[in-house]
Amino acid sequence: MLDRVLAVQYTHLTLLADAWLAAGASGFGIWRNERPVATWPNDRALAAEYISSQLRMGSSIVGELRVAGLDTQAMQLRLDADAVLLSTMIEAEDDLQSLTAELSSTQDQLLAVYQLMQSLRRQVTLEETLQSLAREAARLLKARNGFVVFMAGDTQPLVAQEGEPALDDALIWRLFWETHASEREVLLAHGRGTDPVPSHVQDIYFTPIRIRDVIVAGLGLASRSGSAFTASDVRLARALADQAGAQIENVNLYQEQIAQARLQAEVELARRVQLSLMPQDTPIIEGIEIAGRSRPASQVGGDFYDYINPPGRPFIFTVGDITGKGLPAALLMTMTRTALHSKSAFQPDPSPEAIMRQANEDLYDDFTAMGKFATVFLGQYQASEHRLVYANAGHSPVIYRPCGGNAYLLRAEETALGVLEHMRPQNLYVKLDPGDLIVVATDGMTDVRNDTDMFGYDRLIGMVDALADRPAREIVDSLFEAVERFAAGHPQDDDQTLVVIKGVA
Repeated sequence: MLDRVLAVQYTHLTLLADAWLAAGASGFGIWRNERPVATWPNDRALAAEYISSQLRMGSSIVGELRVAGLDTQAMQLRLDADAVLLSTMIEAEDDLQSLTAELSSTQDQLLAVYQLMQSLRRQVTLEETLQSLAREAARLLKARNGFVVFMAGDTQPLVAQEGEPALDDALIWRLFWETHASEREVLLAHGRGTDPVPSHVQDIYFTPIRIRDVIVAGLGLASRSGSAFTASDVRLARALADQAGAQIENVNLYQEQIAQARLQAEVELARRVQLSLMPQDTPIIEGIEIAGRSRPASQVGGDFYDYINPPGRPFIFTVGDITGKGLPAALLMTMTRTALHSKSAFQPDPSPEAIMRQANEDLYDDFTAMGKFATVFLGQYQASEHRLVYANAGHSPVIYRPCGGNAYLLRAEETALGVLEHMRPQNLYVKLDPGDLIVVATDGMTDVRNDTDMFGYDRLIGMVDALADRPAREIVDSLFEAVERFAAGHPQDDDQTLVVIKGVA
């Protein structure tokens, strides 16, 4: 560092020497290890008699100032002051050199990180990102091998490697788990200790990759034989690992967004299919008015209703509720509705109890496998008798309101579909003379809550009594409006379905 100061500050040192010579000194010089480094006048040896003062850099002696021809106490103090000044210049130059080297290293790291990010930004899958990271890290650090390990959540563990011959996966996973346990980087050196470093490798360096401060991956590098990693290499590898963590998280988020978009598209398709299965038109049946409506809690739901009116056969309607919500309930809803519809349309003698029994036999295994069941009401209108024949598999509420009488619940006489392998539903009957009314709802109507109360059966029965003189369509619309008002802005948390059949003249 003394030579560096002499090269940079030679003009100023010459002025300092001239000042000493003007003060009467016969010579001025800088010595190191008892050898002259620079003397003034040039190339002139100093006299045997001289005064001196040490040059220091921190606690180390790096040289000495000497002045010949002046040996007073005042001159010694002046020389000591000059030595302190020059020592300060030496230390400042050393600091400047260190800062320059650090800035140069930082610039190299920034350039390497930029190159890495340019490479990684083109990757859209996790596998491509890890492979690109392994390849670019090996290239930037001139390593024989680059490798990346990833393990997070339910994701399949991944290892990406670049370079030949490839490192053993067992060694790579050992490095990852050691780093994961200690939360520190690992450096293995060939020939030192008992670590199994291959003979064609000098060093193996492995550093953790964190996402949201959790170690989910690691970046490893194997140096070429005879070429150990330097401190600068280690710093660069750390910087690459830090940036890689952010990129891996971005790729994961991107993949999650794609998965969510795909799921959303599938749910939207399921919603359209489900809506298409609901009655698109209301049949006109002599002797009764018919109205129905369904409002799912989410995009797809487990409620359904259906009208089956094949030529030459009695009119049949169904209302059902699959336990749960979302896609599983929607799938079983479609299966249940299809089974009931086909049995009603194609059986030679489609009585409600026969349709229900055979549908349960068809669906039992599927419901059991998914741990679900379905409550179903199935009614068949017999116009000649002015009555409704029905079977009820655990469904409620079903409200009957005879003309001029009070509304009351019709109790379910059988368990829900999918509960028992063999069920024995019964045909039951209610009159449907003009003014008689039957309302079949799902529990999404009665279970609606506001801040203080639940809508409940009694409130629904009371409203059926109050609305009984209105047409079937008005009854349906009024009941849905009442439920919505009662909720007072609370989100709907269950599917809501309602069918009203009313006897007319």
